[in-house]
Formats: sequence, structure tokens, C-alpha cells
Amino acid sequence: MLHPAFTSLPPRETRPYPRTGSLAGWAIPVKDGTDIAGVETTHGNPQRAYVATTTDPFVLDLLARGAEIPAKTLTSELGATCYAERPGVPVLESPAYPGCTPGGSSTGAAVVVADGTVRAAHGTDAGGSIRVPAAACEVVGFKPASQGLSANGFLTRAVTDQYTLCGWSRPKRRPVRIGVLTEGIFADPDVDDRRGALVDKLAGALDFDTVALKPYQESRETYAHFSTTITASFRNTDPLDSDYITWLVEQSHRLTRARIEAAAAHRRALPAMLAAQWDVDAVLSPTLATDPPRIGYFPALHPEESFHAQTAWSPWCSLFNMIGTPAIAIGGVHLGSLTLTGPELLAVAEVVEKRLRD
Repeated sequence: MLHPAFTSLPPRETRPYPRTGSLAGWAIPVKDGTDIAGVETTHGNPQRAYVATTTDPFVLDLLARGAEIPAKTLTSELGATCYAERPGVPVLESPAYPGCTPGGSSTGAAVVVADGTVRAAHGTDAGGSIRVPAAACEVVGFKPASQGLSANGFLTRAVTDQYTLCGWSRPKRRPVRIGVLTEGIFADPDVDDRRGALVDKLAGALDFDTVALKPYQESRETYAHFSTTITASFRNTDPLDSDYITWLVEQSHRLTRARIEAAAAHRRALPAMLAAQWDVDAVLSPTLATDPPRIGYFPALHPEESFHAQTAWSPWCSLFNMIGTPAIAIGGVHLGSLTLTGPELLAVAEVVEKRLRD
């Protein structure tokens, strides 16, 4: 029986890829917004379905390293939301929080890792789409560095697997300064005491130089520019039957060239702003302000209200998409890099993971 988080099964035809390599023996489902030749892509809505004629380069690399692709996983429609609930697709729940959203947009990926179906799953992340569902399902979600907002990455049950999946070795340890932040930066939600206290307790147990942070001065400007960048990407999208995507398209047509250019300029200036005000190598914060809400909560809101409510639920993740640095969700907390490479961030995350288990 097909797992409800799986949207399609690739044919088992002979492939010109090795059965040996660093990922031999790994079964890694691919998010259903990423193409595999000969396999249907739906982007989270069966009305958008087409059979891909080419395979995404990221998937080609997985195959070349010996991985098997057992299935594609459910995503929110066009990756537009941090939940995946619409007519015509299964509505999944978090294995860690029954009856509650497993997050999104890499929804199915988080579920099949959390329930033990697979050891690792592929996801994409343009504003938290790997890290939010990882936190909502209490697994590990890693977004590597990227040039644009979006990055391909993985969800796993342990940090150590991320090294293998990314093809990295452990780096030499160097002094690291970590900023500790429990206030929201893109919104100001009431953070659950338990989640804030976990970050503070963890910071005190880490063998790193730590310093308390406050939101940087331009944080709400960054949110406005992030919103501009996201909505602009939907300008030529057919919303079909989605009220939420209809709203995004309408917002995109209200954007002026000047606003889009201002958002791009802000992104370029952002690393220097953060370096001047925070002077840390990485930022430790919660990933989510609260436990995942019950299924049905986000779709019941007006699209604009939902957009901001999703940000208030996770007001830290998207900053690291804006600056394109690696970031990871693990055990209810989030680590975002300002100066650390991907392998260096994973090394810090392994320490965090150990302290969380102690």
C-alpha cells in the first residue's frame, strides 16, 4: 500500500547510474516539486500534473552517487505555504504531534523520516520549507548555502547523516561565537516558554562563546523585502482553484519595479548589516514559536492573515534564505550561519544534538 505521503513511484527501469557510491543502499524520496524524467510532477495539486521529460540536476547527482529514489513526496501547492492541506491530496499529520500540521512545504518528506519509513528525504527550502516541517515532526532539517532564496537539502533523524548526504567531511574545529536569540525577527509572536527556555538552557551548556542577541534594527524591513521577493515569484502563475495562490498572484501584480529592485538591494546589503550589529558566527534560536497548530488552522484564515500567521509561527528561518547561508533545525532549535560553512555548521549542530540528548 502506498504511503499517503508518497505521491508517485518512479518506474524501476534500468538506469545508467552506478549501484555503488557514497549513497549506495540509501533510499531517498524526492519532493514532488522536483522533476524526475518519466515521473509525474504535481507541485502539490493534481491539476498541475505533468510527466517530466528531464531530471533535475540535484537528483541526477543523488543517482550518480548510488542512491535509489523510491517515491516522490507530498508538498504544499507550489511550495507556497508551511502547511499542505487542500482538496484532492491526502492531509498528513505530524507523527510527533498527532492531529497537528506536519509543516511544509516539504511536508511528506518530514513525515516519512519521522515515522521511520526512510532514513532521509529530499526537500527544498526558500523560506523554511525544510526546517519548519523538520521542527514540526521533530527530525533534523538542513538547508545548505545557496545563491538564491531556494536550496535543495535533506531531512534526517540524525545530524551525522547530513555529512554523507552532502558529500562532506568533518571540518577541523575552530573558535565559534554563537548569538542566542529568543525574540522573533520577522514577527513578534508570544514564544512558548518551553521553547525559549530550551534555547537559553542549551546556550549555557555549549562549549562555545555565546552572547545574547536582540533583533537587528532592520529586521522588519527585511521581512517586507522577503515578502516582496516571494510574491514576485508568483507573477506568472495560474492560481487554478487556490484562494491563497490567487492572493499571491494579486499581490505580485501590485509590485513596482522599484520595490523589487529595493528588495534585491536589501539582500545584498544584509550580510554587512548583520555583521555590524551581531558580530557572531551563527545564531541559535527556536525554529517554531509554538507547537504545530491543529490541522485546519491555517487554511481557515484569510490568505493575507495566513501569510503573516505562518511567519509568526516561524519568524527566524527566512532570514537565512535572504542571505543564502546554511541553516539547520534540530531538536526544537535552529542554527543559522553568518560566517560558518556548511560542514562547520553541521559540526556545531552535532554538539547541539548531543547536548539535547544528555
